[in-house]
Amino acid sequence: MPLGNLTSQFFANVYLNELDHYIKEILQIKYYIRYVDDFVILSDSKEQLQSYLDLIKLFLNDVLNIELHPEKTQIEKLEGGTGFLGFRIFYNHKLIKKSNIRKFRNKINKLCKQYDDKTLDYDKIYDSIEGWVAYGNNGDTHNMQTKLLNPLEQKFAGEISTKEYNRHLRKNRKN
Repeated sequence: MPLGNLTSQFFANVYLNELDHYIKEILQIKYYIRYVDDFVILSDSKEQLQSYLDLIKLFLNDVLNIELHPEKTQIEKLEGGTGFLGFRIFYNHKLIKKSNIRKFRNKINKLCKQYDDKTLDYDKIYDSIEGWVAYGNNGDTHNMQTKLLNPLEQKFAGEISTKEYNRHLRKNRKN
């Protein structure tokens, strides 16, 4: 199955469900986050994290017959932030990685050029931006989103997407 395919994500979640139970119920790790095949464990103790890592490696190898990626598995201090799902996670906040902001800015420029060339309609641009905003809302990104999206709001001030129009219709029907 191709990476990113919805079925591969589904099967990863099903297969790694046993890992979730092991970590939460047997090891009783309080601060554990997993998304598909990426996970993070937080602790104040480097020794405790190393112990968890050793136990998890054994469990994955013996029970699920898989291994952690050797280059992506690391124990690090959280002061400098840690990368997870395109964010840089700190103690009290999350920021989108600069490389992801750069990719989005490039994508915006490409979409705007296609729109100007009349090879792309506003609905496609709206869908792309809406998805990115939903992703960005998982972090502390208000100022960054304002900076990136204000020029788009000005450029597309007279446009309305099919989604926006349908939401407006549904809302008015309820009232």
